[in-house]
Amino acid sequence: MTRANSKVSRKKILFLVGSYGTGGKERQLTEIIKRLPKDRYEIHLFMKNDNSYYFSTIKKHLVSYNSLDKSNFKFLDIMVLSQYMKSICPDVVFSFSTILCHFSLLLKLLGFVNYRLINGSIRHAPVEFSIDLRLERILYTLYKEVVANSVAGLRSFNQLKQRGRYVLYNGFDMNRVPSGSKEECRKELGLPDKFTVVMIARMDSDKDQKSFIRGAYQVLDVDKDFLFILIGDGKNKEKYELMVQSLKIEDKVLFIGETQEVESFLSVADISVLLSAPQHGEGIANVILESFACSTPVIATDNGGTKEVIKNSYNGYLIKNGDIDTLAKKITFLKRNSDILRSFSINGMKTVKNKFSIRKMIREFEEIVNNSHKNRVFQ
Repeated sequence: MTRANSKVSRKKILFLVGSYGTGGKERQLTEIIKRLPKDRYEIHLFMKNDNSYYFSTIKKHLVSYNSLDKSNFKFLDIMVLSQYMKSICPDVVFSFSTILCHFSLLLKLLGFVNYRLINGSIRHAPVEFSIDLRLERILYTLYKEVVANSVAGLRSFNQLKQRGRYVLYNGFDMNRVPSGSKEECRKELGLPDKFTVVMIARMDSDKDQKSFIRGAYQVLDVDKDFLFILIGDGKNKEKYELMVQSLKIEDKVLFIGETQEVESFLSVADISVLLSAPQHGEGIANVILESFACSTPVIATDNGGTKEVIKNSYNGYLIKNGDIDTLAKKITFLKRNSDILRSFSINGMKTVKNKFSIRKMIREFEEIVNNSHKNRVFQ
């Protein structure tokens, strides 16, 4: 455990997270930790491991932190968590981790430590439920307070009409948007001056890069003046690279691994695409907020919480799962209709500023932890 100095009595908040990676929950947690007023809150963090650059940006904002430095949880880790809790005596435990939240509930029920426990682990809105997810849906009923990042998430897990249920939307920091022009960003990234379509997502079973590639193939069959970019890593990356090679479009489809320059790529893109697998329902995908903040319209699969961000034909388009034909048609249409593309860009920016600002997220988080939440309380 690493501990910093604490001078005054403040509300002690212990955040729990699994791997401190580069996903949406880690990005939301990072902004919360960085921006909570330090004169009112003493912030602690317990995690499975820290394997991304995000953690380095928040270390100085923590009074203490504890990392298990392992890839998988074991039941005996509950003892490490218990000792850590006893050392700091938190007022509030806010968990982004399902397993750590269950550990915390057990410790609380056994009377080892007394604290207010908030389960903040609903980050998506599943369409299909495995046995594990069905069990999770039941276990959520054991918690007095549950926070999701979308209304769709609460609805999917049958929590929408339960008392003590809240929605905390992700917030985007507008300072992360590159200040340079699209042309300057393209030059810095070494990209050609072409109409650019990007998809940023982990290449796993929850996303649908396969349809993105097939859509790109259809578009390029009609118009070669495009550049498609896939950003992210994952177990399916090699398979998708082989797919692009077999279609002979490798000179038009670039693969970029994980990058710290997400906003730069979104700033040079003309369209951002987010396609989900049929069984997966998004919560509030950060990449949509990032795209809008960078004035880039989004075409996305119509499921989960995505429709809480995208208003069809206002700031982007919603399409059905696997609808490659519509994807290709919408991409081509927007390239040929710059006025509509520009209108979507302006409206997307308005959406982020009005509904998903950092200030709004921090204010509503404080309202939740201080029991003064007035908006989006579901009971």
